[in-house]
Order: sequence, then C-alpha cells, then structure tokens
Amino acid sequence: MTPVRIWIGVVLLALGVIGILEATGVDTGEAAKWWPVAVIGLGVVTLVARRRVSVGPVLLIVLGVILLADQLSWTEEDLVGPALLLVLGFAVLFGLSQQRDGDGWTSGRRSSLAMFGSTKVKERSEHFTRADATAIFGGVTLDLREAHIDEQATVDAFAMFGGVEVLVPVGWRISLAGTPIFGGYEDKTRGGVLPADAPVLNVNAVAIFGGVDVANEHDQKDSTGVRPQDRPVDHSA
Repeated sequence: MTPVRIWIGVVLLALGVIGILEATGVDTGEAAKWWPVAVIGLGVVTLVARRRVSVGPVLLIVLGVILLADQLSWTEEDLVGPALLLVLGFAVLFGLSQQRDGDGWTSGRRSSLAMFGSTKVKERSEHFTRADATAIFGGVTLDLREAHIDEQATVDAFAMFGGVEVLVPVGWRISLAGTPIFGGYEDKTRGGVLPADAPVLNVNAVAIFGGVDVANEHDQKDSTGVRPQDRPVDHSA
C-alpha cells in the first residue's frame, strides 16, 4: 500500500470518528477546524513518496497552510482570496522557470501545469529522462512522441479535478502505477510483443477526482463527448 493511500485512509477514519462523536452529542468544534491538516499532509506524503519536489504537492501544502491559518483565525481578514492568488502566482512563476535547449527541452526535469484551463506540451529531447505534469481543475497533454529515451524515463502525473494525458510512441514499454482517489489511471497504448531492450517509461500517477491516461494518440472527442471512432455509421446514404 502506498503512503498516499495510507494517508487518505487515516484521514477518512478520522473523519468517520469525528462524525460518530458528533452524532452521539460530543462537541468536536475545535477539532473540526484542523481539517486543512489533511490537505497539508497529502502534499507532504506525496512529496515523500516521490522523493523529489514537484509542483502539485507543493501547491497543496501552500494552500493547506493558508486554509489552516484561516480556520484558526491567525489573521483578522479572510485568507481564501489571497490564498488563491498566491497559488496562481506560484503556478505562473513555476511555469516560467523552464529552459530550452535547441529544438527541445533540457534533459533535466520538464514541468507543465494547467489550472482552470488546458495546456499541451511537446517534448523533443534526444535524451529524455523526467517530466512533471500537473492538472488542477484543468487538463495537461504531454506529447512525448518525438522524444527519445536512452533506457528509462519517468513522468510524475498529478491530476486533481482535472486530467493528464501522456502521449508516447509505439514501441515504448509503459510501467504505470499510482494512487487513484475517486479517480483513475489507464494505459491505452496499443499492445504487442516488445523487444527486451525496449525503452521504459515509468508513469507515477496521483488522480484525485481526476484521471491520468497514457496513449499513443490523442483521444479526440466532439462537442457531444463522443470519439469519432465511436460514432454510429449512417448506412442510409
């Protein structure tokens, strides 16, 4: 069991205990104010599990700390509005911290973020090793079909009330694992026998009320939400 799943389980158990106590007439008003600790803990546990800093968990920690300050009345004014501005500002600055290397991106960690919108990123690195994709109330498409992996590479995908789509070329071996929390992740790449030395892409997914997909082609849908290949064929003509 992953640390993130353990933390979610502990939080749900705590909420259940608080609910039972309230139902039996026990006053839990003060304890209920500490609910943002669950948000902070989720961010911290995700960082520990990944063993490196990535934008999604950091945003959760920052937001959780500000919400906790608001709940405990550390300030006289409402902090929700400033908290959202701070998170958005951090997201913009984080997105501007990337550097180009020729026609592609540097071989270091590549980060992409979408909040309340969508973004599509194309990676052309000749020695791709790592990328972060974070979607919060939005969508990220990370296109790796023109990238090259020497042996192995890693993508950390974080989707909260949003979706992350990772596009890969045919011939890559996909190792997909993670934690779905009222969400899910799926490997939609075309199957087949791959050589033993096929490059490996490790995708670590955290999906909270969202989804992470790995595919060879973009999953296009029309305005009704139906993919072109799923439309009924009209034989009347």
